[in-house]
Amino acid sequence: MIANLTGMICDGAKPSCALKIASGVSTALISAVLAIEGRHVTSAEGIIDDDVDRSIRNLTIIGADAMCATDTMVLDIMTNK
Repeated sequence: MIANLTGMICDGAKPSCALKIASGVSTALISAVLAIEGRHVTSAEGIIDDDVDRSIRNLTIIGADAMCATDTMVLDIMTNK
């Protein structure tokens, strides 16, 4: 799921939140099927690491640090339409 949903941003647009929830549920189902089949995204791809805790930390770093600029940019776009 981390590999698939990393790029999704919350833009505060309420009707599109349902779409984001549906994407999350769909990704959870796909991830479950892949796990049942013994398949996974490798550490050679994106922020994924061989250690699941490190993968979660990588995602947390993006959410805590990198998204600050994204939040500002999304807000600017929304207020200047």
